[in-house]
Amino acid sequence: MEWGAGPQNSSQPTHQLMKCPTWLTPALFVVTALLVGIFASVWLVPTKSPQPYPGMGGDFTLSAISGPVALSDFEGKAVLVFFGYTHCPDVCPTDLARMGQVLNALTPAEKAGVRGLFISIDPERDTPQRIADYARFFHPSIIGLTGTPDDIDRIAKQYLVLYQKAEIGESQAGYLMDHSTKTYLIGRDGHLEKVLGHELEASQVLAAVRDVLMSDA
Repeated sequence: MEWGAGPQNSSQPTHQLMKCPTWLTPALFVVTALLVGIFASVWLVPTKSPQPYPGMGGDFTLSAISGPVALSDFEGKAVLVFFGYTHCPDVCPTDLARMGQVLNALTPAEKAGVRGLFISIDPERDTPQRIADYARFFHPSIIGLTGTPDDIDRIAKQYLVLYQKAEIGESQAGYLMDHSTKTYLIGRDGHLEKVLGHELEASQVLAAVRDVLMSDA
């Protein structure tokens, strides 16, 4: 028996390629295009990142010289918040001066979208008038805020601010306040976006403010 390419037995099954119906090709094209669009929307469209400090921060209302002021009053603006007191000998003047430098460095358009708040952790001595005058010394758009001891304690806990009275004997100041030295940057939506350390330069704080303004635009 020879092996060769002889004629095929008609009784043997043949394997043929199946042709797609003519209506199926456009349908497959449409489905493929839809899938590509779905994946592109998931992977390519930028989404807002989750809150960097969940459970920290939040709205509050305190007293300014003009009356009650709430953080929510500044919705749509970025807000720099610092906790301190007017008898502070070093940290508070330094950080408020830095805040003033940042506000001065903003363009007019940027400045319209940024506010500064200085919250007293010494309500026993810091009246609305006193803290207003102190805050304005560093920049006219920094608003000084004070309240009852309970108000300050509650808001400090919201922002994880630590503070306590430190007696200093016979000094004319009577006492000092030990306190946290962070500046809190609030986004336009009222959420805490960044916690800025005392060691940062004004240029670094300015960059952080501009980053928030751009990301919230």
